[in-house]
Amino acid sequence: MQQPLVSILIPAFNADRTIASAIKSCTKQTYANIEIIIVNDGSVDYTIDEINKFGKIIFINNASNEGIANSRNKLLKAAKGEYVAWLDADDIMASDRIERQLNFLLKNPTIDIVGSWITTDSKSISFKKIPTGDKLIKAHLWFKNCLIQPSIMSKNFYVKENIFYNSEYDYMEDYELWYRLLKIKKFANIPVFLTKYHMPSSSNIQQKLANYHFEEKLNKLWQIKWNELQTDITDNQKRVLQTFLYKFEKLKWSEVKEVRKIFGLLKNNDNALMIHYYRLLLFTRLPFMKKIANFDLLVSVFWYPAMKIKYLV
Repeated sequence: MQQPLVSILIPAFNADRTIASAIKSCTKQTYANIEIIIVNDGSVDYTIDEINKFGKIIFINNASNEGIANSRNKLLKAAKGEYVAWLDADDIMASDRIERQLNFLLKNPTIDIVGSWITTDSKSISFKKIPTGDKLIKAHLWFKNCLIQPSIMSKNFYVKENIFYNSEYDYMEDYELWYRLLKIKKFANIPVFLTKYHMPSSSNIQQKLANYHFEEKLNKLWQIKWNELQTDITDNQKRVLQTFLYKFEKLKWSEVKEVRKIFGLLKNNDNALMIHYYRLLLFTRLPFMKKIANFDLLVSVFWYPAMKIKYLV
């Protein structure tokens, strides 16, 4: 029986220092029936030279920088595989990643998209564990992204179903896509470390956030979420919740009360599964005396032990 073809898709931009290692990790896979497709998105360094050192690579060259979403869409349109696997040009995949994820999808035919846990090259965050089951992933996605793009393999449904990344959300194009697919696709994450993720420095991250207008795009996605929720939440409450989720700033006592009110409003919705986790997170960020006044937040840990809190940080 013919093994299904897996298309490994790599967008690259000014990646001459890392692209060779990324490609080598693909060529050393224990699963043989693969094709490697790379889009060079208008690099002005030696990325093309590094790619040309390897044979049997399908190469697409953008004359100018078109952005990450457009590059991903070109890769999807070029992919001939029954399955597609993503890798970024500065990341590395474990030698058995393709084999493990393909076997998982074959054994679980209702799952459309599967990621994995990751390790990183950062001293502060050496690994990341994330939810594994479809229900918990979807509950988590309403709050934050928990599908790591360079760890993803999926069925190749994109061109057939006219599903692509949205260039209006460059730099968070993956989160927007996963959220858009919530109601029509099923997700999973394999609880094994199959991708090594390059963690940019904090200064590089801040520069990218500014260059790509990340906060503006995030607010745009959140507006979609709020509209779908159809719950009476004020603009101030929305702002406070987003600050709590993304900025890790200390909340004023009045803001803590607002977050608690939001949790109460959300408890009857599909994302209520995550409320217990975020109640605990809110508790950990409170000053000691405020913890005493909000000790009931800890009840979530005992009330819902199946959350497996350690996988959600």
